[in-house]
Amino acid sequence: MYKVLIIDDEVLVRVGLKTTINWEDIGFTVVAEGSNGEQGYEQYKKHMPDVIITDIRMPKKDGLWLVEEVRKENADVKILVLTCYDEFSYARKALKVGADDYILKSEVEDEELISIMNKIKNKIEVLNKKKDKHDQVKKNTSDMKRALFNDMIKLDFAIDNKVTQRCKNLEFPYNDTRFSFVNIVIEKHQGENQEDKERFRQIKQAVINIFHEQLNEKNIDFLFISYKKKYNYLLSSPKLSISELKRIFLSVSNAAKQYFDISVNIIYTNPIKESIKLGSSYKEFIKKTQISFYRDEHILSIVNTNNIEFNDVNVFDLRKSYNKQVIELIGQESIEKTSRLIGDISNYFRDNDINPKIAKIFYSNLIGDIFNSYGQLYEDNTNISNLEYYHYQIINAEIQKEVIQLLEDFIAEVVGVLKNLTHDHSKLLVNRAINYIENNYQQKISLEDVANNLNLSKHYLCNIFKKEVGKTMSLYINNLRIEQAKKMLLKPDNKIKEIFEKVGFSNQQYFSKVFKKITGMTVMEYRDSKNI
Repeated sequence: MYKVLIIDDEVLVRVGLKTTINWEDIGFTVVAEGSNGEQGYEQYKKHMPDVIITDIRMPKKDGLWLVEEVRKENADVKILVLTCYDEFSYARKALKVGADDYILKSEVEDEELISIMNKIKNKIEVLNKKKDKHDQVKKNTSDMKRALFNDMIKLDFAIDNKVTQRCKNLEFPYNDTRFSFVNIVIEKHQGENQEDKERFRQIKQAVINIFHEQLNEKNIDFLFISYKKKYNYLLSSPKLSISELKRIFLSVSNAAKQYFDISVNIIYTNPIKESIKLGSSYKEFIKKTQISFYRDEHILSIVNTNNIEFNDVNVFDLRKSYNKQVIELIGQESIEKTSRLIGDISNYFRDNDINPKIAKIFYSNLIGDIFNSYGQLYEDNTNISNLEYYHYQIINAEIQKEVIQLLEDFIAEVVGVLKNLTHDHSKLLVNRAINYIENNYQQKISLEDVANNLNLSKHYLCNIFKKEVGKTMSLYINNLRIEQAKKMLLKPDNKIKEIFEKVGFSNQQYFSKVFKKITGMTVMEYRDSKNI
């Protein structure tokens, strides 16, 4: 079904047009209507109809304005204007600015309207056939260019008779020329609805068309492949130079900012003189384009790959430096401090040009450590996805900003779970911890040992233990040990040098120090006070 939009300021005219004929019988459907040019243009943008039927004289913006606005961006939509006997001058103006035909309001009857709409339908179908044929030819050429591009970047690429013929057929110079690889990323938040996405697609195409025009003006031939917001080019020209490339890139970037308020990020190589080096050059080029992981989508960036050098760092050392701090701050339920620390980490990666692969591995490990520390507490929470989901999102993220947002959202969910845990749940965990301590205080147990036994983060366990008991776990363990030691000291046969080991202290000197601190007496003073 072809879509029809009706615009007229008279309600009865709109109703009449919709009900005069059975639109579906002749292959059309009325998708929307409007009462003036402004409303009509809004409905046009929303529905993208195949046919617009519009009155000329209307309040606010009239039909002539509507025809002109639509024709600025769409030469294919068919426009039929409605007119009266005394408005032929308006009808002529409408035809002059882009209307396809007109019809007298007094003649809007079954047969007349059906006849005109059938003519319009025939024109649409002829146009579609031409477009299909043109698009197919264009698609075939594009497919061949993509195939040639993919072959020329292989490590074992060599010019043979078949490649020579393919280059000639596509008019792509391969001999006595210079090459350059270019990566273009067009930045713009697409929005969630289909209209925003379609608008961004049109903007991307407009920017790419500007780039192609610049290349054609300078007689630079090109092949390219595209995916999402990225475009990779292979340029070819005997006179290719860095200065010329910079001028082209700057011109495209300025146009994108001026006309569409978007940023274009470009990475390019120095001219390559030998085609045999294309494969190895492309491999190195792709590695260097990973620097765009740290790009700011609001800032223009034009970078030569010769100025890109990645630094490596030991992931284990990074994990040791940062993960413990992050997990501890989560245990303190401090989203603000955690966010600042995550920001410091991201700045470190960006400012030191750390290989993005290392950064992604670090972020994935950090998520994994948070899962290990707190996973038991939110395993039934449907707002928090599984570890595999986060790992996939991080590895496939295009920019670090996306990873940071993912990480901050995840941490906020975890902290939310911790805050919402009931007092009874916390008390149950602490009772389990106390039970473990009372059964194992004779051993050299630590906070970490208790936390591991309960499968909890030691920072979180420490936090809730102090809230419930009123003292740290270390102090609780030492108090328990000293109480047991006091009982043993009441028996004369128990020697002091044996008691400290039986209650879990590693040496007698430390035992004596803790005993004095808790009881206010030395071990001997305590025994003497009990007349033993």
